[in-house]
Amino acid sequence: MKIKRHSNSFESRPRRRSTLPLIPIVLILLIVGLFALLWARGGEQPQVRVEQAIPPEKLGK
Repeated sequence: MKIKRHSNSFESRPRRRSTLPLIPIVLILLIVGLFALLWARGGEQPQVRVEQAIPPEKLGK
């Protein structure tokens, strides 16, 4: 004799759902992660000196 593992008492109960939906949380985390990645890659660039040769005639003017 086999014992049934599925009985009607377990199937009649509604499934318990979490209070916060999962998809919006994942989307918010992805957006925050994208901003953090762009912030880390970007930012201020160090200033580079640009040296140009100035002829002596222009230095006196």
